[in-house]
Amino acid sequence: MVKKGQPKKKKRLKLRVNVVLKLLLFIGIVSALITYSLNLRIKNIYIVGNNTTKDVEIIEMAGIKDYPLVKNLKVKKIKNNINSLPLITNTKISINPFGKITIKVEETNILFFYKYNNKYITASNESIEDKNYYGYPTLINFTPDTIFDKLVIGLTKVDYDIIRMINEIEYTPYKSSEGNIIDDELFTLKMNDGNTVMIDIVNIKNLNKYETIYASLGMDQNKGIVYLDTIIDERLLFTSYDTIKEETEINEEEKENKEEQTEQQV
Repeated sequence: MVKKGQPKKKKRLKLRVNVVLKLLLFIGIVSALITYSLNLRIKNIYIVGNNTTKDVEIIEMAGIKDYPLVKNLKVKKIKNNINSLPLITNTKISINPFGKITIKVEETNILFFYKYNNKYITASNESIEDKNYYGYPTLINFTPDTIFDKLVIGLTKVDYDIIRMINEIEYTPYKSSEGNIIDDELFTLKMNDGNTVMIDIVNIKNLNKYETIYASLGMDQNKGIVYLDTIIDERLLFTSYDTIKEETEINEEEKENKEEQTEQQV
């Protein structure tokens, strides 16, 4: 004779067994994942966001060139090491369960190489020792500190693609025939396309219009001096090198004629 309540007891017992089994299974899976993770090595390294700093420099500073165990990684220390690189301002690190580590960095831009002290100057006006970075303009001569600081601030307002089009920067204050400085913020830029650009700090943002305005002139085959310091309502002055050469030859000829006339009068 079956006693009342036995089926319910068996049902409750079965439920408890199922719960225990599921719990044991869950614990087993978690334990397996933890064991797997602890013994997992870095398999893939991805570096994102760096334009100038080389991948190998970042990997070296992160200490992961030998693809270490994930459990041995000290993320905070890795971030600090990477952030100590000259151009790096911020670092974010993510590691997925399959051994892929992604290092996302933020860099400050290099504006130019300052030949006077052999250092690269960044957008934050910091100096970096010569590390043979390539493709940046060179400021070829000494520039007074106050003008130098204004130049750096001004260039941060110029599109970076335009800055990379500049080959050489020269500080060329405009002087009167008596030698008095009229404009102490004037610079001469040698562009990679063969043109020369005259620009002052007040109008330095006009460099952002360089390609558009030069193209609008239809002067692609002619190279010369573009006076972006004189832009008024999208207009500019342009003098080709050929015109400058012709004017120079004419002036020299006139000078020689005057000298000959003077000699004849004597």
